Amino acid sequence: MIRRIALLGFLALAACGEEEKTPSKPTTPTPTVKTGTVSGVLTPFRSASSLSSRALPSELSDPRLRHVLSQAASKLLAAKRQTQQQALSSTSSSTAETVPGDVIVRFEESHLPEAEALARVEVPGYRAVHKGHLSEHWQLIGYEPLTLRALRAGETEDLAQRVSTQKGVRFAEKNVRVRAFATPNDPGYPSQWHYPMMNLPAAWDVTTGSDAVTIAIVDSGIVKHPDLDARVVQGADVILDASAAGDGDGRDMDPTDVGADLPNGGSSFHGTHVAGTIGASSNDGYGVAGITWRGKIVPVRALGAEGGAFADIIVGVRWAAGLEVSGLPVNKNPAQVINMSLGGETGPSVALQEAIDEVVKKGVIIVVAAGNSNVDASAFSPCNQRNVICVGATRFDGKRASYSNYGTPVDVMATGGETSQDLDGDEQPDGVLSTLQDKDKKPVWAYYQGTSMASPHVAGIVALMKAKKPTLTTEEAETILKETADVASKCSEGCGAGLVNAHTAVLRAAGTLNTSAAPKLSLAATQISFPSGGTFPLSVRNVGGGSLRVTARVSGAGASALSLGGGGSVTVPAYGAASLPVLLSTSGLADGDYEARLDLSGDNGDSAPVKVKFRVGSFKDQDAILFFLYEDSDGELTFDEDEGVGLVSAANNYSYSAKLTARTYYAIATIDEDGDDKLLEDGERVGFWRDITNLEPIVVGAGKTVRGIDFALVPTMFSDN
Repeated sequence: MIRRIALLGFLALAACGEEEKTPSKPTTPTPTVKTGTVSGVLTPFRSASSLSSRALPSELSDPRLRHVLSQAASKLLAAKRQTQQQALSSTSSSTAETVPGDVIVRFEESHLPEAEALARVEVPGYRAVHKGHLSEHWQLIGYEPLTLRALRAGETEDLAQRVSTQKGVRFAEKNVRVRAFATPNDPGYPSQWHYPMMNLPAAWDVTTGSDAVTIAIVDSGIVKHPDLDARVVQGADVILDASAAGDGDGRDMDPTDVGADLPNGGSSFHGTHVAGTIGASSNDGYGVAGITWRGKIVPVRALGAEGGAFADIIVGVRWAAGLEVSGLPVNKNPAQVINMSLGGETGPSVALQEAIDEVVKKGVIIVVAAGNSNVDASAFSPCNQRNVICVGATRFDGKRASYSNYGTPVDVMATGGETSQDLDGDEQPDGVLSTLQDKDKKPVWAYYQGTSMASPHVAGIVALMKAKKPTLTTEEAETILKETADVASKCSEGCGAGLVNAHTAVLRAAGTLNTSAAPKLSLAATQISFPSGGTFPLSVRNVGGGSLRVTARVSGAGASALSLGGGGSVTVPAYGAASLPVLLSTSGLADGDYEARLDLSGDNGDSAPVKVKFRVGSFKDQDAILFFLYEDSDGELTFDEDEGVGLVSAANNYSYSAKLTARTYYAIATIDEDGDDKLLEDGERVGFWRDITNLEPIVVGAGKTVRGIDFALVPTMFSDN
């Protein structure tokens, strides 16, 4: 049987049914409708991601099912013819950028004149140029090839080694370009687009956290992960019902997530993903970065295989804050910040409210997720409780994610991702990248989406604020977050004050916001991609004081298709943001992939480039094969060969619409990369609804249409091969 996620389980990413408009015929009896329609768009990603072999739903790990799917696909393809994860490691490319030809030279003699310095460091085949004195012994020398050519990769380092052997030179090294903001060297950080979107790199230049600030995560518990273990301290399992817990016992001091919380026994390891966003070990040359780089993480397991209950969540909140709880020792690491990426459709709980009020009086700040049902959050607790900061989710362009709840209870927005999109053009899903464990208990990193992913971003930012102001209260934190948010992410249905601006919020909390400081240009993204024509709101920031006027110009092969709103200029207030509309119109262009470049210049002399990518015409790729599976009377997944399998055309940009018998389905799609009619082989692209990690049901009602069943396909490895 399908296991239903309990009321307070992980925020279900359910599709919303919509009535299909059919003209009525009063004089004719209306036949009984036994079918419904499912429509959506698939997004295949070609390149291998920076992830390990991703954790798959248990049903996809069944070789028997894969064999059955392959047989059906073989028949389908024959008839039609007649008519991603590499392990993250410190070897990933995240090294600092070398300034081509620049060599820093430490001479034995001090105050060496320029001419004499150049004479000592001559290198055959190059012209040496003196670029400046760095100290009495250190000087910067630039090298240019005598022939008209660009320096090759690694050539500058070779030059430095050659110069270091010259007489009178003690040491020489290549010149490395560093950035103004504190940026971690974790190899997965370049894929964490969700951090720059909230101005975190600038915030890290103010603080990376404090050892005195502890964050508790009331969730599904945690698993061992080398990118987390150093930050995690003693937690607790507060689930009272042993059967609901799934670990064979009740409350104890073991917060290990035993998984099996997804349909058919799959595991999301939700709490581990949330923990990685808040506090993955950072700037250590491994894995991904967390929002906080210092401080303790306390895992509190309140969600089990069958979800969670208010009673357990109340206990979890109280224990996390250091209050006494029956049957458990007092938490020796009481939290200053609590994150709850959980919720259910119910009115406010009086009991939970009392627990919230009790811990808030102790100075604890609670951050919660708004929910993923694309409805008013007023019906979801704990978002509708008082004295919490409720967070909705945005996608890469800063707009509300398709699933995010909205309405009056939502205080602010944070990046939650949209894995069916690739608006940054990096050939990876636009999800939130964080820590996980695969079914073989190996550490991996994967993209999730949801307000469950947005909430820990804000919890982490609140912890940074607490690091600068330990006495920060819930009311103060909420006020600062709202007053410093980017209003471009507000929405008519209710997205709170907009997208959180971590840098400005931290400065406000620290009391060091200097509006008279010099303006400074910053961008939320340095590469954007258009899946089709339309407008992209590029967020332009001023991470300094004063007013910054920024002007953009377009160049490159695809420049003729782009135009800029507002005359190509925006005025950005002190420590604020402004949206520059980038418009794409591909009329008259031949099919193909195009690139262009935006060059932004501030009236303070700052400049920054943005790469723009877009495609004209259909995908130059293979068709995808889409299955709609359902459970038979024995609980086994199966499908109808007449209506439950079909080709999704690349020429139609992978959009589809399927008429299905009314029942509950699971959607799985794949691409037969090598054309051998065998599906789900190592390296082939696979995807399923709701996203690349969570297989979730689609309820198809008679006479109804379920739209927006969009999901990504990524290269996948199967451990049994």
